[in-house]
Amino acid sequence: MCGRYGEYICDATDNDVCSLECKAKHLMKMGFGTVAKTVGKEVFFSYKEDHFISNLTDEQVQRIKQELGIETQGEDVRKPIVEFEHCAFPLTLSDNLKKAGYEAPTPIQMQMVPVGLTGRDVIASADTGSGKTVAFLLPVIVRAMESPTICPVALILTPTRELAIQIERQAKELVIGLPNMRTALLVGGMPLPPQLHRLKSSIKIVIATPGRVIEILKQKVLKLDKVRIVVVDEVDSMLKMGFQHQVLEVLDQVPEDHQTLLTSATIPKGTEELAARLVRDPVRIAIGEKNQPCANVKQILLWVEEPSKKKKLFEILNDSKLYQPPVVVFVECKAGADLLCEAVSKVTGLTTVAIHSDKKQWERNRILKGLLDGEYEVVISTGVLGRGLDLVNVRVVVNFDMPNTMDEYVHQVGRAGRLGHRGTAITFLNNNNKRLFLSVVNRVKPTGSILPPQLLNSPYLHEQQRKERQKSTLGPGDTLVTKNNLLDIIKKHHRSKKS
Repeated sequence: MCGRYGEYICDATDNDVCSLECKAKHLMKMGFGTVAKTVGKEVFFSYKEDHFISNLTDEQVQRIKQELGIETQGEDVRKPIVEFEHCAFPLTLSDNLKKAGYEAPTPIQMQMVPVGLTGRDVIASADTGSGKTVAFLLPVIVRAMESPTICPVALILTPTRELAIQIERQAKELVIGLPNMRTALLVGGMPLPPQLHRLKSSIKIVIATPGRVIEILKQKVLKLDKVRIVVVDEVDSMLKMGFQHQVLEVLDQVPEDHQTLLTSATIPKGTEELAARLVRDPVRIAIGEKNQPCANVKQILLWVEEPSKKKKLFEILNDSKLYQPPVVVFVECKAGADLLCEAVSKVTGLTTVAIHSDKKQWERNRILKGLLDGEYEVVISTGVLGRGLDLVNVRVVVNFDMPNTMDEYVHQVGRAGRLGHRGTAITFLNNNNKRLFLSVVNRVKPTGSILPPQLLNSPYLHEQQRKERQKSTLGPGDTLVTKNNLLDIIKKHHRSKKS
């Protein structure tokens, strides 16, 4: 196509075109001999457990779950599928799955797809790169196919526009050829008028960031009163204070009887309690050890003082055993990304690019595409790339700056082990990260990774371990008295005596 943003939508391919002339050229290029509007019949689908699956004994199902690290909680949980064919999807959808490279389901897909297809609410936690997106897209697409109405019946909320763009790309791959199945991408940082225009085109699936949805809802251009299924992806981020109000405001516009799917790599206890309020009788699905770094990734922790970080990074990039391009290097700030990018390019001569939120959207899209196409050998990034983006060709991640939380660490480490591929994550840490020492040891040591002696011998770690032991020896009603909380304990004691 010409590259200009679409004024129209090509009925046969659901691609944007800027004019009828452009549409005709596009159809000829795609192998369609006519520009006549194609009209398809509605496709109806109802999930029925495959004969092979229904004949599995409880013991066999349990063994499958144990071998694949699948844990479930809830009443009447559907048995996991073993092949996508066990879902008996319509032929077009099945073909699209194969063309998109989804030959066999991953563990999260094996369990979440049949549960989602039966209309149950889900809270799912699985390794970064485990295939969660397809696990929720298949139930979304099926629910959209079932609905005869030509209006939004599915809503997918994500915290970032990059993640929304990726999800829409995957959704479009799966709905090719399915009649009346159109998606709309509603995200900030991109022009609003084309998004409003897109909503006039019989949209069934909306993929959006909460802020942009609220903005459009206020203009009365979008209605969510027919939505039957809602996905909140990266729910741990979405239910933090910054997003929480926006998410709840959007969900207030959705009918109460909708199906809800909540997914993320990490769902902390506090977030899980809030998430539980958004669902009814949910099935909880956890793949592997919850909130643990991806099992496919070899984790290497190096003690590196701040002045030595660049030198150590250059050594890694020159080490034939460790260097496997493209390498993603995570840093804490945007200015640091630009400066490090310049230094890496100058010293190593490698093709290097920086990506962060100050880059314009078209620049970020170009860099992401270039990364996937193998144009860059090193990418210096802030947290923009840290959550949910499918960087399937990345095998090495370097955390130049240790993330501020262990949840972010899990997500960034997971960039190196997408969809079952093995990878390596190298993390620099020093006393600037002392607040996380205990968490690092508790999370990483069980994986068999060798921890640096400076960390294991750190007085900060020993103090944190001592406090942890003291805390564990206290009774449920006891509180450890320190100089910081002494006055609070005295006040609490006086209040209890008065009452």
